[in-house]
Amino acid sequence: MSKRKLAVAVLMFTCAAAAQDNGNRFDFAISGSAVFSKKTTSSSGSVTDTPTKSTAFTGTFRYHFRPKHAVDVNLGRTRNSQIFFVPPNTYRVLASISEFTVDYSFSPLTIGKLHPFVFAGGGALHFSPGSTFIDTFPTSIPVATQTSLAFLYGGGADYPVWRMISARVQYRGLFFKEPDFGVPALFFTGAKGHLAEPSAGIVLRF
Repeated sequence: MSKRKLAVAVLMFTCAAAAQDNGNRFDFAISGSAVFSKKTTSSSGSVTDTPTKSTAFTGTFRYHFRPKHAVDVNLGRTRNSQIFFVPPNTYRVLASISEFTVDYSFSPLTIGKLHPFVFAGGGALHFSPGSTFIDTFPTSIPVATQTSLAFLYGGGADYPVWRMISARVQYRGLFFKEPDFGVPALFFTGAKGHLAEPSAGIVLRF
């Protein structure tokens, strides 16, 4: 046996042993969510933002460093309309929202096959504006991309359905500062926004 083949064999054996020792410490989940956004108003009452409902997709990579403790990395994306009412006009900004968050997940117990968990963490929401409208008419407004810090919290449960595959249901909540898309004279509220995301998905453990 050549040295190269021997090295490959040793590496494969080491990886297999590590995988057995890890006991499925990693999982990847893809979830679909309904997204409900909080209506916000500036302290003066002169600007109101009413985002539309939307759907989102979120991918989560989870590392279990202890049986009950894990760290998640989340990437998500949704698209909605931010509707600003600034009397006497209504402004609509179509926006894509990308989520980049990390959280700590805790699994306190197991109920039969059900594995509940709670999590909390933080990261950022990136708002990328598209078409803009004034009173339903397409109008060019000099909007710009913005990134807001976000606090993430929530909980859910996994239920194994077949071998390394589980079903996941969860609730995710995100607090963040409402964007003004670089046009504070029109869209600044200074308020805290909130995204509520009930979701369901599939988990692959490995």
